[in-house]
Amino acid sequence: MGSKKLQMREIKKIIIHCSDSEFGDAALIDKWHKERGWTGIGYHYVILNGCRKATMTGFQPYKKEDDGIIQQGRAVEVVGAHCEGQNQDSIGICLIGKEHFSAKQLYVSLPNLIRDLFYGYGIVSGQVFGHYEFNPQKTCPNIDMPILKEYIRKIFVK
Repeated sequence: MGSKKLQMREIKKIIIHCSDSEFGDAALIDKWHKERGWTGIGYHYVILNGCRKATMTGFQPYKKEDDGIIQQGRAVEVVGAHCEGQNQDSIGICLIGKEHFSAKQLYVSLPNLIRDLFYGYGIVSGQVFGHYEFNPQKTCPNIDMPILKEYIRKIFVK
């Protein structure tokens, strides 16, 4: 019996999130989401900040080699569970962090991932949003989205 191939859905936008934690990775978010009763991680990608796990005294020390790693979450072909009412045609990217993010996350990994998604799915630069833009009760991703959007527009105009 062969495996069933998922049909690609139409992707129109990218929604940026934050983990609202100072540590984590895709496996930990998957665990948290399952504890909420979800089928698994709701984001399609997770970008690490160099601190993966909590400890009794806080969280593990920063590891340079983990900073900026892009991890696959939910398969892109599968509808996400990251932004109510917007999941059907979007890709969700989660930055590990609460209010502070590493330069590697913001200026290397995130723009490179967005560029790849633009080219891979035909998304245009005006279609990148912060979670709070669809839910005013949220502040996620806790970054200045107008600055990020302008940066993206300047380097990846499509």
